[in-house]
Amino acid sequence: MTKSEVKGQKPKGRAAEAACLILVLACAASAGTLRGVVLDAVTGEPIPYALVSAPETEENSVGDSSGSFALTLDTDASHVTVLVSRVGYDERQYDNLDASRKATIYLHPSPVQVKGITVTAFRTPSPVAKSGPVSIVEVKESGAKGRTSVAELLTNLPSSFLKDYGNLAMVGLRGADAEQTLVLFDGVRLNSAQDNLFDLTTLPLTSAQHVEVVRGSSSALYGANSVGGLVNVIPPEPERLGAKATAGLGSFGRRYLQATHTNWSAPLGYVVAASLDRTGDKFTYRDTADSMQERVNADIGSQDVMAKGVYAQGRQRVSLLGEYNVTRRGVPGPTSWPADSARMEDYRGIAHLGYDLQEADNARLESRLYHHQSWRHYWNPDTLAWVNDTHVTAVSGITAKQTTHFAAWMTGVVGLEGERSQFRSSAIGVPQRWTGSGWAEARLRWHRFDIVPMARFDWLNDSRRLPDSSLTRSNTRVVSPKLALTCSGPDWLDLHASVGRSFRAPTFNELYWPEDPWTRGNPRLKPEWATSVDLNATARYGSSVSGRLGVWHSSLTDLIQWQPDSAFVYRPVNLDTATITGSELELTVNSKHLRVVGHATYMLARSHGKDLIYRPRLSLAVSHLLRWRLVQLSWDVRRTGERYTVPDNTDSLPGFLLLDVGVGFTPTLGRLETALRGGVRNLLDRQYEVMKGYPVPGRNWYAELALGF
Repeated sequence: MTKSEVKGQKPKGRAAEAACLILVLACAASAGTLRGVVLDAVTGEPIPYALVSAPETEENSVGDSSGSFALTLDTDASHVTVLVSRVGYDERQYDNLDASRKATIYLHPSPVQVKGITVTAFRTPSPVAKSGPVSIVEVKESGAKGRTSVAELLTNLPSSFLKDYGNLAMVGLRGADAEQTLVLFDGVRLNSAQDNLFDLTTLPLTSAQHVEVVRGSSSALYGANSVGGLVNVIPPEPERLGAKATAGLGSFGRRYLQATHTNWSAPLGYVVAASLDRTGDKFTYRDTADSMQERVNADIGSQDVMAKGVYAQGRQRVSLLGEYNVTRRGVPGPTSWPADSARMEDYRGIAHLGYDLQEADNARLESRLYHHQSWRHYWNPDTLAWVNDTHVTAVSGITAKQTTHFAAWMTGVVGLEGERSQFRSSAIGVPQRWTGSGWAEARLRWHRFDIVPMARFDWLNDSRRLPDSSLTRSNTRVVSPKLALTCSGPDWLDLHASVGRSFRAPTFNELYWPEDPWTRGNPRLKPEWATSVDLNATARYGSSVSGRLGVWHSSLTDLIQWQPDSAFVYRPVNLDTATITGSELELTVNSKHLRVVGHATYMLARSHGKDLIYRPRLSLAVSHLLRWRLVQLSWDVRRTGERYTVPDNTDSLPGFLLLDVGVGFTPTLGRLETALRGGVRNLLDRQYEVMKGYPVPGRNWYAELALGF
């Protein structure tokens, strides 16, 4: 071939290369790329590392940590079918997706409970790391220490103070009193309009799957009485066919039996639980003169049964829950004025009917009807004037919540609530309260920030019919706003800040207490108010170490105090103020064989230069659990500081240090799971009082046997 012939071949070769390049580019252009993001249909949070595939072409892509994906399509079709899956979620197929537009894909969580998610801090489920100061206590993990009630479950939590009277207990959070702390069961309030209190000893652990404790202002979502925070007891859900029974014994004549049966066969499931608990009425204690005394009439016996049924088919879910409790106890009174014959009986019935509808992949409606009824009878034949009072409370209500994920960066929630509380008392008559509420919450995501504004409007109408048949009425309108901000920094750090306003409604006792020579109520009372600021930082080191540091400040006004008038008759008035400032430190260490959970709280609760009563400045607790094959060892240390018992700070209770130890043996015999557990509480036999005049038993033991499958 001559030189001229070779030169003549070059243009043809270049043309062929160009044609091939054009063909490749054309194929690539025709293939295209489907881009989008995968979100949790319940929380609206991105789902990382989801698998997205096109069944027709067998192409697939794995999303990144923010849920985004890019799927190469080996087709020129304008619409495509994709299959999306992720562990912990139901697999989902999307048909006819527009390949030219960014896709937003929603996956529904599997029925299995996902740990690390709170349903209480916000009105939509959210990760604990983005929820601020929240504690989630799993009953299954915490019931191995002879505990039988929710009250016992809350003793070792940050910034919580259990007002323990021996056989009756209420909880206060972050320096707020028990009247300023909301207690919920399945999202519905349990606090009585009579006194804003709920006795946690009457709620057994068989009625709880886990307990969520939210510290800080929560009136923007839950209304009255959540000044210090709230406790939400989440009932168990139907699971696979199974049953569990626990029988136990303990000091002071304690005996208890708990049983749970659950079953799920789609679309139906149910849970049935029952509990019997009894503790004797006598124990010895050391009085202020260092003499041994016997405490009598301190017994308590409780029986409880709960049942829950669920029907879930397609996009609809219907649930029916019922609970009935009977508690009988002695009322020993303070040691300075004992009541050896005073008794109290409590009966409680609860019914919840829920209906949830998944209207679309990005929209969900949740509604609930509920009715609570409680009956209390107190009598004391030992007083100069015979006391024989009966109080009946009936509460009926309806709630509705609409959640919509408008976009990957925006979720909105709105809700309406209506409630009627009626109280029948031989002491204060028949007052009632109508409450109408509306609230809204938005979650806005921008880069690493979550901005969550929320607000609630409450209208309270109180009334009482007088002996002359006339009717007294009062109306209160309250707006409770709150703004929360979360910043997700590096993978190991989350920051949280919030500011909000909360309130406590006056109780029926404060409004309508009957007039006598010494006391009377005040129908003109206003709510108590609180403005709170909260800052938190949560850090992690892998999956083995996590910690949180938080600080808060609350300013309270119009606090209700009983004061004497010019005739020395005591009546409640809005006149007091207080400030509460504190810091919390939490640390959790997990390894294959050891789990350590610790916290410390320093709090300064002041009013007019004095400490508020029963608010320890320093409290701390450390829990240890050592696991080795079939054996578990636990030891808990708890320290509570000095507490003043009178407003002028002239009297106080000393601090105390408690040590509890326990051991468990958990063999499995075929399908039968067994556990033999025992332990000693207050191993050091400390003599102490949580509330003045109400001694707590010293060293005591427990032993229990659990069987299940």
